[in-house]
Amino acid sequence: MSLLDARALSKSYGGVRVLKDVDLSIEAGEIRALVGENGAGKSTCIKILSGAIAPDAGEIRLEGSPLPLGQPLAIRQRGVSVVYQEFTLAPDSSVADNIFLGRERGRWWLRRREMREAAERRLADLGVRVDASTAVRGLSVAHQQMVEIARALMTDAKILILDEPSAALSATEVDRLLDVLRQLRARGLGILYISHRLDEIFGLADSVTVLRDGAHVATGPTGTFDRASLIRAMVGRDVSEEYPARRHDIGAPVIEVSHLASPGRFSDVSFSVRQGEIVGLAGLVGAGRTSTALALIGALPFTGDVRLDGRPVHFRTPDAAIRAGLAYVTEDRKKRGIFPIMGTGANITVTFLEQFTRAGVLSLARERAGATAAARDFDLRASSLDQPAATLSGGNQQKALVARYLLERRTLVILDEPTRGVDVGARAEIYRIMNRLTEQGLAVLMISSDLPEVLGMADRVVVMHEGRTTGALDRAEATPERVMTLATSAA
Repeated sequence: MSLLDARALSKSYGGVRVLKDVDLSIEAGEIRALVGENGAGKSTCIKILSGAIAPDAGEIRLEGSPLPLGQPLAIRQRGVSVVYQEFTLAPDSSVADNIFLGRERGRWWLRRREMREAAERRLADLGVRVDASTAVRGLSVAHQQMVEIARALMTDAKILILDEPSAALSATEVDRLLDVLRQLRARGLGILYISHRLDEIFGLADSVTVLRDGAHVATGPTGTFDRASLIRAMVGRDVSEEYPARRHDIGAPVIEVSHLASPGRFSDVSFSVRQGEIVGLAGLVGAGRTSTALALIGALPFTGDVRLDGRPVHFRTPDAAIRAGLAYVTEDRKKRGIFPIMGTGANITVTFLEQFTRAGVLSLARERAGATAAARDFDLRASSLDQPAATLSGGNQQKALVARYLLERRTLVILDEPTRGVDVGARAEIYRIMNRLTEQGLAVLMISSDLPEVLGMADRVVVMHEGRTTGALDRAEATPERVMTLATSAA
């Protein structure tokens, strides 16, 4: 008998079946990976397992006893805990208050010292030593992730469900997280692990369940899959070239950056990007990569020399940078990229509405035609241009942002974590878009924490460490070892 056994789970919304008779089981001391493209049904599945939503049909048993479907508190009390991709912490409350939120100790007054000490013991078990009276806002992302896990484990969890837990972590932090999960497995927990990062799946999971279009298509020991066969199961087709071949001519420098500095963020950054070239900006989280990009587009003050097409420039605002031919696609598309309740078409056209304006009057017909053409050019899949951007898959949200900035001709496109939270099929589409841009002569600066992506797509790799560029490697000489050496030591 499995620790957790879900049978024939089904769910529909508005007549559309998003989950179709899905079976899933987890043993004690097993890490089961749940994979699939965006829209495959993974989120619906874990919401049913946690009680956030009730299925239309099916049952879930924990240790042989049925769980009360659609009752999250009762399911959590029975031992099923979830750590979601988006943190659910109260940032201004202490670590201890977050860990004990909803199950505080004390009747007439809170036993704060007892709660603090218990929270610190639980975190120490996970290899984290912090003062539990500290506000969560002051913790690193990795430590906030551990607070989420500690809170989940305070309920004596038997099943731990993690949804994209490594999405915002550096490589070192991911390694620490995976070590913690292996320790929890050794203690007998059953773990359901959802991730788009296949390297993590192969390095961590004992078994894999694949969903596609809401249906179960494969389950087996991780060792029975290789990368190609797992991708094929997920997308229903071969993605023979995960990183497509580059066909382009590299031309003159588009942007040249010398000794760029912004106090408190980065101190000495130098690199160039040429026509038709993809330059990967690599480094650990906190190295200053995103801050460098924000300075280039006028969102942060800086000193140093920047030349665009050979001419010195110093943009004071993002608008000035955009008008000069730069584009920046943010790493945080949900909070700083899309306008979630606006339609997909409006999200595409919002930056360049003057294109569709005559005598101060916006032509809705011309705007819609422009959005339609852009959506077609970037193979953006939506039910209509009026579909709210928040309801698009991660890959289609990303394509909408790229389409937004390419409504007008650009010379340099900065892509910050372009495939974060994007499934393997959408990744391949984004890579093809990047290659198409360089074939048209655009320069692309790609910031990525995914080292295989950097090595697979970049013509050159520029590495940063603690606010400084520590080296640049041509494609032929860029290896994981050489990049990580530069990323972890000063020049």
